[in-house]
Amino acid sequence: MLNELLISGWETLLEYLSFHVLLCLIPAFFIAGAFNALISDKAIFKFMGGDSKKGKTIAYFFAAISGLIIEVCSCTILPLFAGIWKKGAGFGPAITFLYSGPGIAFLSTLIAVPIFGPGFAAYRLIFSLINAVLVGVLMELIFDGKTKRDHIERMIHDEVKLSTKRKTWQSGVFFAFLVSLMLLGTAQIDLTIKYSLMSLSLIGTILSGFKFYEKRELKAWIKESFKFVKMIFPILLVGVFISGFIKPLISTEIIVGLLGDNNVFSNLLAVLFGAFAYFPVAVEIPIAKMFLDLGAHIGPLMSYLIVDPVVSLQTFLVVNKILKLKKTIAYASLVIILGVLAGWFYGVIAA
Repeated sequence: MLNELLISGWETLLEYLSFHVLLCLIPAFFIAGAFNALISDKAIFKFMGGDSKKGKTIAYFFAAISGLIIEVCSCTILPLFAGIWKKGAGFGPAITFLYSGPGIAFLSTLIAVPIFGPGFAAYRLIFSLINAVLVGVLMELIFDGKTKRDHIERMIHDEVKLSTKRKTWQSGVFFAFLVSLMLLGTAQIDLTIKYSLMSLSLIGTILSGFKFYEKRELKAWIKESFKFVKMIFPILLVGVFISGFIKPLISTEIIVGLLGDNNVFSNLLAVLFGAFAYFPVAVEIPIAKMFLDLGAHIGPLMSYLIVDPVVSLQTFLVVNKILKLKKTIAYASLVIILGVLAGWFYGVIAA
């Protein structure tokens, strides 16, 4: 039995390394590094910070809709979250960004339409947006905005300041190429087209980087990117292996039997299943369809599909390193509770 569990953990890790690291996670690390080395504090503060009511509204709005723009998995969002948080984003908006990146799941929402219907898909999308903002707002209220970034590596002492002569559009071109590289890595398109477009994005990133930035800025970018790799990547690997290790211990038949009714326990069980049995983006839709065909209630399936993209064991391990245990427990609890309530409510009104 132990041998089977070890093989499952190893196979899950290999699959993760094959499909996530090269195409999705590595670009995310470089984006996170670019946030710190090449973006001014004022730019981050403008969109993700702000102490005024208007500033916070803009920050939460920007953070929430990011999931519609940079749809990534719950692992790929981690270096991006660490990057904007370290750079100075507001605590609540940063948490909303952490949730919305994988949680809005616009692609899998489209996939869900022909399987579960447009009403189901729309409800999931709307409540994912609502929950993303609620989690961020509640986290900020609970901790009263008193959060320290000391537990993340401090900003490089020789902080690079962008030249005041550089025009905004030049940095915009560079980041457009860099972000497109990550987005294409997550795109569900023909591999030939995918690799061709990614090659063009990579070339564009390199050329625009050398064109628009000085050598010291590029060195700072690489330095910051590798800081995030050292901080996050080892924990991700451990989390992925553990998820694969315990997956054979989860009996699908027993779980389906417990998901037949719409109550708090069945919705909570569906959420916990999604947290510990890690699946890539969009794979949760066929998993939910399988549960539906086997007799699961629509309410727990909604809870599962709202929370599954957001949480995983490796997510909590990395968030714990960034925010420490108290805030990690609060974040996990809010995500789970709001997901359970949203699924239960849908089960009531859809019955």
